[in-house]
Amino acid sequence: RSIQASTHKKGCYLLKKYNISKNICIFLFFLSIPYLNIHGNTTNENTGDSDLEIRYAAELNHLPIGCRTIAMGNTGVVLPYSDINFFWNPSLLSFSQKKVISVEGAKLYGGLSSIGTISFNAPIQRGLNVGILYKAFFPDDIIEYDSLPGTLFERQGNYDINGYIPKGTFHNNHHSIIVSVAKQFVISSLRPTSYSLPLPIILGAGLNIKSTWQTMTPGDKVRMGYNINLDGGLIVGLGVDYNLSEKEIMREILVAFTIKDFIPTKMIWLHSYEGYEEPVHHTEYYGLSYIDRSGFLHGNWTISLALHKLYEVSLHAGLEGEFFNTVSFRCGFSNKIFTVGTGIHYRRYSVDYSFSFDEIAFSFFRLAVGIKF
Repeated sequence: RSIQASTHKKGCYLLKKYNISKNICIFLFFLSIPYLNIHGNTTNENTGDSDLEIRYAAELNHLPIGCRTIAMGNTGVVLPYSDINFFWNPSLLSFSQKKVISVEGAKLYGGLSSIGTISFNAPIQRGLNVGILYKAFFPDDIIEYDSLPGTLFERQGNYDINGYIPKGTFHNNHHSIIVSVAKQFVISSLRPTSYSLPLPIILGAGLNIKSTWQTMTPGDKVRMGYNINLDGGLIVGLGVDYNLSEKEIMREILVAFTIKDFIPTKMIWLHSYEGYEEPVHHTEYYGLSYIDRSGFLHGNWTISLALHKLYEVSLHAGLEGEFFNTVSFRCGFSNKIFTVGTGIHYRRYSVDYSFSFDEIAFSFFRLAVGIKF
């Protein structure tokens, strides 16, 4: 008998088959470490068609988190002033100046699945920060089908037996832990007297060590897949206006880059029938943002743009307006999907909410609570 898992309408990303072109990606971390990507095309010699791969577990690593980031169109690669920033780009952690604890929960795709995170990050010394994050994804019960109903004898004697008959349900849960470290470097530049620019260039570099595991329970048997990988990121910030009386950068431009899963490891499944291993392919994120704290239209403004390169390139954009240094309104565009959100930051505390118009079904509830100390 063959067992099939019906994950349609269960909030998981659908499986697709893709070709990955061969390339070599060199990423500079702390100005000294080259990273080599060896994922390439595989071709069927008999047909000439590219080898088709089934990927599932590793894809769940790309489920977005962070209320502020999601409300701003998933442009988190270049948004350093967010609580769960190092998930998107480990170098963003270098901008954090206080200890932060953040908890977030969401109902995805009309409530068909859930995701939750808890994170903590803290400065160790000036310009050096560390963080840890736990993320868990729980889809609803998945219906388990038997594609060959009845016994072998019954099927031989009754040709009317066909179709799929539900046998029950099983679970398919995904977990990951990320440990992050980031360092900030300040490159001084000359500033003429009586002028407020240029300001020092700020360079941040970071590394994520990521452990992922997933459990499935078809037929009351536990199947577990696991993977260990690395993410690397860079961000460059340039202040273009400085308020001498407030001693604060009023306008700044940020450029960022992240490469995720750049080590060519595989998702290894324990207790599988044939020692199944799932390929894990690297992803690239590029971002540009502009921050204006000058009080234009009585607010602080952030405009962000990002490109995500996985199997295809997708465009993302976000806008945030913060008023009275307390209340924020956000909107974004994430690869044809609109997003909105809001947030309230008061002293050490923050509460954020986001809504995503996802294609499968609207993700109407995502709430995050944070505290800085």
